[in-house]
Amino acid sequence: MEIKSENKMGTAPVWRLLLTMAIPVILSTAAQSLYNIVDGIFVSQLGEDAMAAITFAGPCTSILIAVGTGIAVGMNTMLSHGLGEKNQAHVNDAAAAAVFLMLAGGAVSLLAAFTLVRPYLSVQTKVPAILEGGAAYLTVYLGCGICTIAQLVLERMLIATGKTLYSMISQAAGAVLNLILDPILIFGYFGAPKLGITGAALATVIGQFAAACIALALNLTKNKEVRLRKEMRPRFIPRPPLYAVRQVLRLGLPTTILFALNSFMMINYNAVLNQFSSTAVAVFGACCRVTGFFYAVVGALCNSTIPILAYNHGAKNKRRIDLTIRYGYLYALCLMAVGTVLCVGFPEMFLRMFNATEDMIAIGVWGMRMLTCCYLLCGVRNMSTAIIQSLGHSVPSMAVDLSRNYAVLIPFAWLLSLTGNIDAVWISVPIADTVSAAVGVLLMLHFYRKDIRELAEARPV
Repeated sequence: MEIKSENKMGTAPVWRLLLTMAIPVILSTAAQSLYNIVDGIFVSQLGEDAMAAITFAGPCTSILIAVGTGIAVGMNTMLSHGLGEKNQAHVNDAAAAAVFLMLAGGAVSLLAAFTLVRPYLSVQTKVPAILEGGAAYLTVYLGCGICTIAQLVLERMLIATGKTLYSMISQAAGAVLNLILDPILIFGYFGAPKLGITGAALATVIGQFAAACIALALNLTKNKEVRLRKEMRPRFIPRPPLYAVRQVLRLGLPTTILFALNSFMMINYNAVLNQFSSTAVAVFGACCRVTGFFYAVVGALCNSTIPILAYNHGAKNKRRIDLTIRYGYLYALCLMAVGTVLCVGFPEMFLRMFNATEDMIAIGVWGMRMLTCCYLLCGVRNMSTAIIQSLGHSVPSMAVDLSRNYAVLIPFAWLLSLTGNIDAVWISVPIADTVSAAVGVLLMLHFYRKDIRELAEARPV
């Protein structure tokens, strides 16, 4: 069955299309990242050990997010190509495969919550308070992991068809609910039990569950291009064609692996910092919550370019692909320029938000400046990988981040730690960002020549 109507991704002016698709996603992603920052602010009031606990837990939660993101990226690319080719069956199969994999991922996460949490944390730290706090946080977060994965998949389903406003509604609702619940559950306001770190995890998963429910309802009622209701009848768990499951995995698994490898990079970086003190780990956690905000925002922009590029590649419209790439890089550079000015210019202000001691300030000011001084290059790198992914080359796109984290960042961090000066360790970050940006641009140019240059211009902009 074919899709007869033309999607706006093939007709709207590109500069405006990218903004209209990206801005709602950026705003909702910013809201999500803000409640991650707020989580850290509230938890930091419980003490430095609590901040270190959620920092050690961070890589494990990132792996769960990696699973959801990989499924979402695989579905997004397959679904957008189906829209560009006007193949309704292809679109429906992509959505059904994503829902099936979403449920499977949630089941694995539940199992991990009761089998892997303590072994994982015991490798990271021997401090009892940090170990117990991290275990409490991760048991709740992973036990309700289906909420994290469902939110990512169902919201990306809306984004893939250009319905970014609806995605923003679901994400913003979850973020606001989390912000409200955080102080209530952590400190026991309004008669609620005082749950500490466990309350922070509960607030997060409740917000994610609410956002996932809203996104599901919007997909069933507003997303006419994805016939999810038909795929889920008469059973809740769809049975997608095997080819669709394989295709979503082929396109999305590299992203999952890449994000997971990033999590292992964080484990290694935490280990380097832990050689100096747990204070250094707490500083890194605080810095990452701030710097991660801008990474998330530019990531939302880059993810918004993927369906546009994939759609127009499927439609063989070279002119629109070129314009999307041009505006994508421009907007990414603008966003990261703002981040550079704020983080390099006012690091102490951000650190004091996390109840930073004077020791944390002494370590963190230089650290945050090193983490963010090459933000512009990070924008170039992330946009380059988005372009490569949109063309269906998910495996080569992994080389960009792998070159950063494992060929440069970790080796340089360990090497510089031998100086005995923690300030030297932070320099590994701008070195890695420079190398990975160069690798990203070179790979993007290679695949541009291979897949785009010879396309006929199907229609005017």
